[in-house]
Amino acid sequence: MDFSALEAIKPTLIGYQTLLLFVMFIGLVWWAYGRRRKDKFDAIAHSIFDEDEEKLSSASLRTEQDRAGANKE
Repeated sequence: MDFSALEAIKPTLIGYQTLLLFVMFIGLVWWAYGRRRKDKFDAIAHSIFDEDEEKLSSASLRTEQDRAGANKE
C-alpha cells in the first residue's frame, strides 16, 4: 500500500471532517434553540422546581392535618 497517496489526501480529509463537524454543530444549535421546542425545553427546565413545590405543599398539608389531628385528641 502506498502511504504517500494517503498522506497527500490527509489534509483534504481533515478539511471535510472539520466541515462535517461544523455543520453538525450548527444543526445542533439550530435544533436546541428552535422556537417550536422552546416551550417543551422550558417546561423540562422548570420541572425540577415543580417537584419541590409539590413536596413542600404536600408536607405543609400533612403538617396542617397533623395539627388538626393533635387538636382533636
